[in-house]
Amino acid sequence: MTGTEELLIRRHDVGAALVPLDPRKRDPQTRVAIVACMDARLGVETMFGLRPGDADVIRNAGGCVTDDTLRSLRLSQLRGGTREIVLVHHEDCPALSDPDEDLRACMTRLGDNAELPHTEAVRGFLYTRGGALREIRPA
Repeated sequence: MTGTEELLIRRHDVGAALVPLDPRKRDPQTRVAIVACMDARLGVETMFGLRPGDADVIRNAGGCVTDDTLRSLRLSQLRGGTREIVLVHHEDCPALSDPDEDLRACMTRLGDNAELPHTEAVRGFLYTRGGALREIRPA
């Protein structure tokens, strides 16, 4: 059995819990966009107790603020109504040599970006090996 087939079986097993897309509720309820590492060990939805429709979640290698991330955040703010940004990096990330410093650099990049309408509420967190979230303050 392939990994995709296993996921489709899991989807079928939880069928009653699936929530159909509601076109009237497109905007994230919390007005938060989360940028996180794509590492499969990070359960962002579980980490923040998210339900479908609570937040926009943008994932990439390292959770870095790249040009693609900025485009996604801009769309999230302009079309989805998000007003806050949460960055999540983690210990033991193969994409980052120093996740604390990268978080600070990402927060600075967001604050310096003139294309994003809302950069006043940006917070960065490091997910530790023990499962805690440690807030990292900007430089």
